[in-house]
Amino acid sequence: MTIGNIIRQNALKYKNKPAVMFQNTQLTYDELNNRANRLANALLNRGYQKGDKVAVFMKNHGVHAEIIVALSKIGVIFVPINYRLVGPEIDYIIRHSDSRGIILTAEYADDVGALLTDLPQLDTVIVVGETALEKTLDYEKLLEQASTSEPKMEVTEADTFYIGYTSGTTGKPKGVVISHKSRVVTSMAAAFEYKIDDNDVHLVGGPIYHAAPLIFLVTQLIVGGTIVIHETFKPDKVLKDIERYQITNMFLAPTMYNFLVNIETKVKQQFDISSMRVLISAGSPLATKSKEDIQDFFTNVDLHEFYGSTESAITLNIKPRDINRKDRSVGLPFPLVECLLLDENKEVVPQGEIGELYFKGPYLLDTYYKNPEETAKCFHNGYFSVGDMGVQDAEGFYSIVDRKKDMLISGGVNIYPRDIEEVLYTHPNILDVAVIGVPDPVWGESVKAIVVLRDNENLTEKEVIQFCEGKIAGYKKPRSVSFLAELPRNPSGKILKNELRNHYWENTESKI
Repeated sequence: MTIGNIIRQNALKYKNKPAVMFQNTQLTYDELNNRANRLANALLNRGYQKGDKVAVFMKNHGVHAEIIVALSKIGVIFVPINYRLVGPEIDYIIRHSDSRGIILTAEYADDVGALLTDLPQLDTVIVVGETALEKTLDYEKLLEQASTSEPKMEVTEADTFYIGYTSGTTGKPKGVVISHKSRVVTSMAAAFEYKIDDNDVHLVGGPIYHAAPLIFLVTQLIVGGTIVIHETFKPDKVLKDIERYQITNMFLAPTMYNFLVNIETKVKQQFDISSMRVLISAGSPLATKSKEDIQDFFTNVDLHEFYGSTESAITLNIKPRDINRKDRSVGLPFPLVECLLLDENKEVVPQGEIGELYFKGPYLLDTYYKNPEETAKCFHNGYFSVGDMGVQDAEGFYSIVDRKKDMLISGGVNIYPRDIEEVLYTHPNILDVAVIGVPDPVWGESVKAIVVLRDNENLTEKEVIQFCEGKIAGYKKPRSVSFLAELPRNPSGKILKNELRNHYWENTESKI
């Protein structure tokens, strides 16, 4: 049950069927398997063994699929690196992961080249495209010189498939160790839950270094469908390629959906998007208004929203039949997942009360790489938590109230920003919003809304606060409002609330 073995089987079953589309190139399953074999054998020829690590530093690319399959076939561990990172951040991940090799596109050759003298552990630097950087290997030439035969290496489902580094919004990013079994079983469950099969065409619109786009890329290849890879997310290109390739399913973060549905009507009307049948969202909660906008634009589409993390893959999912009926819920446990809500004493909270969400199942990480203390801290009796606070209703549906660290306490009362953000998202002039706690000499913290307005719209602080009247309890209403052109987000779409908070807390003695 490894990804490389499944693609080998699919090359026999779906030999001449398109597997990967990227820009104007296409790979059939047979070609994908052969190219993956060439790369795998080239690395074996250079002395690579099971357990070695190879970092990958590039925007989404057609070679991503063959790299993933190749490394899987020989048990070499895939270490994707966020291409937006800069020198010291790249250096940290390469060192921390013990990566022996790196594969990158030519546009990043200078970034990596500047680090090479300080990274003697990198004995193999493979570049996709032409570069003047010395002591590198050309990706295509490397493949040409290697055999297409199946590589001789015993790889088991318990072996590590990849190490995914978390976003690192606080402190250094952690390396999440994921087994082959974890991601294969995740993909099989996703195919079941989202009704994805070999007739489907999936758009890879999010960055592949992030856990969710990687899961759905693997899912579609495992079931024998076709993936269309976009280098970066461009809303108009998404619509164009839905029509061009008859794309049937897609995962995007809420921010991406927001950009997509807010394209000018005259542009949206140019494209036939009727092939689309399944839309999936995660990364941050979908606002009610966003759900309505998506469903108004993509008619007759099944819209799912899931909750998960790099560490846990998919934990909860709300299906189309419930997504409007259960406002703000992220649904029921994903197949094979068990969930608990625990208080600070690790006791189960009564139904309807807020607790920290713990979960277990076959998709969980093995460990945080070289960080047993953090691993132990996040586990409790086999259940794992990333620190999110949730609540379960009488029908068993879960809602994520907020990140534990995002909760603010004003006058001794717990306030969850998401409650307030949901209200503000319904204002027709507001495009984006984040609610944080800021210092207050009396209450400890007070509620502040940071708002992004739609183009050519105006609002005052007073108008924003008045809009909340009667919609949420008085103690939850913002006490102040600021306006920004855009909110800081990490590449997976999560708002970087720490960046927003730091501006207000940096000169205070107590950092709540």
